[in-house]
Amino acid sequence: MITLISTPEYPEPSDPDIISRWLATESPNNFRLFRQDWLIDITANNGGFLEIHTSTAFTGADDDAIAVYNATNDSMYVGTITNVAADTLTTDIPYVAGMNITYMNDNTLYPGYYFEGRLTINDVVETLTVIASPDTFGVADLDVSGLLRIHTSLGKTGDYTSLIMREPTKSGNFTLEYRGAWYGSSEVWTPEGGSPQVVWYYAECVRSEEQGSNLHEYVVTEIYDAPFLNLFTEPVYFRGLPFDLSFILPEFLEISPTAELIVTIKIYNSSNTQLGPTIITYVDVDELEGFVNSLNIDETTIPATAAFMTAEIEI
Repeated sequence: MITLISTPEYPEPSDPDIISRWLATESPNNFRLFRQDWLIDITANNGGFLEIHTSTAFTGADDDAIAVYNATNDSMYVGTITNVAADTLTTDIPYVAGMNITYMNDNTLYPGYYFEGRLTINDVVETLTVIASPDTFGVADLDVSGLLRIHTSLGKTGDYTSLIMREPTKSGNFTLEYRGAWYGSSEVWTPEGGSPQVVWYYAECVRSEEQGSNLHEYVVTEIYDAPFLNLFTEPVYFRGLPFDLSFILPEFLEISPTAELIVTIKIYNSSNTQLGPTIITYVDVDELEGFVNSLNIDETTIPATAAFMTAEIEI
């Protein structure tokens, strides 16, 4: 039995129903899996050796190499099975008073065990997979960032001919399937979340270890606004050169496909006086949702006396 015990998702503390699944490609994106071959419902002392009873039918045999988890002291014990009587197993592991064995892994029945993950990125199933070998407790992290990274590129597709430009070379979406694997195995894939699958999104971004890989601060929600996806709080515009501001536009299924973006730009001089009228533009969402987008600043709209500008996008 395999359990997905943690993901890089970020639940909003004030409303756990709001979950960010936007990830930075240049950071580790770990999906933690937990292996438990058999759950144990009875722990007993058999002549000084550990005896256990599996909660489901045992399919191994005598002399199998096993590892068992003792919940009492949060430790693993390794040994071999010396006798199989239906689902009651006697081992060569010395019994310790107070033992509470909760699960067992059989390394003979599943030799060379590892986890394997497969991504479907932008609706295309990847031929490359991610593998990770579990530790002594049966836990391992599948880091999918390497597969996401190869789906980004240095160049942007936005050509500055439109106000809002989708950036598919900088962002996209994926789903995850996983399975256990060993020598000669051919297990079926388990889709995360079942049907429908959980959908994740990625953006070409770098995050520190302290920040984690989730980009939740830059994802607008029903209760919070979000800043532009820029390194600097106040980026510098060089007059006469192309300039854009990146932002994450999440999926808004409850209002699509009728959603519109309202782009508001105001330009000021050094005396903090607004120059010209407020520039308001309506943009159809269409295929912009679920991607990093760029807001193009048209250089022809910037007066010579401009000192700074503000930009705001509403949905």
